[in-house]
Amino acid sequence: MSFAPRFRQGMKAAIPIWIAFVPSSLAWGIAAQAHGLTLGEIVLMSAWVYSGPAQFAVLVPLAEGKSAATVLIAGLLMNLRFVPMSTALAPFFRGVKRLPLTLAAHVISASSFIVPYLQFQKERAASGGSSVADGYGNLGFFAGIGATAFTVWVVGTAAGYGVALSFPTGFEEALRFILPGYFAGLLVAEMKGKTMPLICFASIVTAIPGALFNLGWGWLLTSALIAIFGWSLEKWLSRA
Repeated sequence: MSFAPRFRQGMKAAIPIWIAFVPSSLAWGIAAQAHGLTLGEIVLMSAWVYSGPAQFAVLVPLAEGKSAATVLIAGLLMNLRFVPMSTALAPFFRGVKRLPLTLAAHVISASSFIVPYLQFQKERAASGGSSVADGYGNLGFFAGIGATAFTVWVVGTAAGYGVALSFPTGFEEALRFILPGYFAGLLVAEMKGKTMPLICFASIVTAIPGALFNLGWGWLLTSALIAIFGWSLEKWLSRA
């Protein structure tokens, strides 16, 4: 299948990601405005960094006037996870030239990795495990997800800045609780039935203790623990 049809297929597959990105991007835009960033800085960071965890991680160092090295290292550490993601996707893009791959690499995220990777695995299994030959078609599917999700994220963070202007001080902290459920849901994206509602409920219950444990990393630890819980529950239910 050529690039354009696969791109449209990727756009359709990205609709749940757009829905998830709306509250999380708004939350970051609101938090960034509360930490003193201008609209231009918010849009530029979202477009250049394009990583919710990294962007949240650098807000406090930026607001406190930490050195540029501190901010860059914090963002780099959060984004190192994109290296294994890119490595896992690379075999599905065989035959694609370096420039398109370089441009596409900018829009990789947890969401734009998980959905294409699972789709490519299913397609490979359906073909009997044969090698992936349609590199440009697969790139089209990935770009359909990544480019549109990227647009939603950047626009959403800009909208969050505008929304923040009408919110009372301190309200942005409540929106941080969106993130545990969002990331836990990504980590267990294939789960259905009763498991996903339980994950959402667990996110709500554990978000506040997680934030109290560590304001900067608590939500990330919480989302990982909830994802492990959901995965274990799903495995147990499937065996039962």
